[in-house]
Amino acid sequence: MTSEVMIMNRQAVVLAADSAVTYGGGPGSVVTLEAEKILQLGPNMALMVYSRGDVLGRSWSHIAHAFKRDHGELDFDSVQACADAFFAFIDNNRQLFPEKEEREELEDLMRAAMLTVLNHARNLRTHAPNQYDTDAAAFEGALDLYRAHLLQDENGAERASLDVFSDLDRDRFYDRYAGMLDALIGEALGEFGLQDAIRNKLFDFAYMIITKPAFLEPYAGLVFAGFGESDVFPVYCHYYTSIMVDGVIKRAHDETTQVGVENGPNAYLRTFAQAEMTHAFLRGVHPYMFDVMASMNMVTNEAASEIALRKAGLDDATVNRVMGEMRDSELLSLSAEYIHTARTISQEEFIDPFIAVVAASGKKQMGETAKALVELNILKSDLHQTQTGVGGEVDVAMISRTGGFEWYAKKS
Repeated sequence: MTSEVMIMNRQAVVLAADSAVTYGGGPGSVVTLEAEKILQLGPNMALMVYSRGDVLGRSWSHIAHAFKRDHGELDFDSVQACADAFFAFIDNNRQLFPEKEEREELEDLMRAAMLTVLNHARNLRTHAPNQYDTDAAAFEGALDLYRAHLLQDENGAERASLDVFSDLDRDRFYDRYAGMLDALIGEALGEFGLQDAIRNKLFDFAYMIITKPAFLEPYAGLVFAGFGESDVFPVYCHYYTSIMVDGVIKRAHDETTQVGVENGPNAYLRTFAQAEMTHAFLRGVHPYMFDVMASMNMVTNEAASEIALRKAGLDDATVNRVMGEMRDSELLSLSAEYIHTARTISQEEFIDPFIAVVAASGKKQMGETAKALVELNILKSDLHQTQTGVGGEVDVAMISRTGGFEWYAKKS
């Protein structure tokens, strides 16, 4: 894990990050407290990374150094242009990312994916024996569940395929990786997996893991921030990225925010990865505690309503009928009103005053604020002695139009 904060106002953007990072994915991953997470890409541009700390064993600091050496002191026209150039530098860069290593990591990912489906199928056989009467039926059921998750997001909307893999159609994917997939299928499932119907579903599953923006695999978050030549105020772009396939790094754009442009805010704060204590400070209540309070409000409203109905002398059948009606109307509205009121108070009493201060802050004050917010999460981790992968010294970088890229705090 990681704890990172980004703060922007019209004068500057500030990035703060702890020094813990995970290299590699899966059980063989390693956590270090000496990572470089804030990386200069240009005179007025920086990259902040979190979660997975490498691509094929090359740290993001290694990649950023090579990029900067290749591009010199180029001043990009926009933050988006910098992000595009950075990804273009990675794609098909066989000097940094040999194809052999790329295929080995892809094979490890596909093996892990198939074993995950197999383990899920075993759980289905154990916990839903009446639904799946054979191992084969349970495996196909588990596979269909994972494929459905890749096809649709949590709200049921269809996931669009990633634009970066527009050239990697199914035919090309199958042609390049069919041998690898067949070997893995045979290794995990034997002859059963090579039956046409199951093999086709497994190939489809593998293809969607690569081309859909679900990121079931270990991923890194990339935050590009600064001033482009055409940017009046700071801008940041956020991406998720993970594995390399067919020479292209898998990536998906999350959001882009500009300060003070058109309807943009005058100040903006964004947290990445572990941020519970930051949110507790900003909102006035810990996120977990807020969820507990909302749940308890629903429980106590229902309990009080049922007690009132029984004290009114209603029989059990009437109480059950009225409570059933109220759960979908009055009780639901009461809980929604409670949550809305709590969030309104949090916004007006805690968040808005903080943002107002940030909007009027100079870059050094913003730097101190961002550093303190990251240190809150490190303090919690230290006091609880939890192995969260959060810790080490806090680096803080400031980027302004007048000063360019500057360090406010840098690990020794």
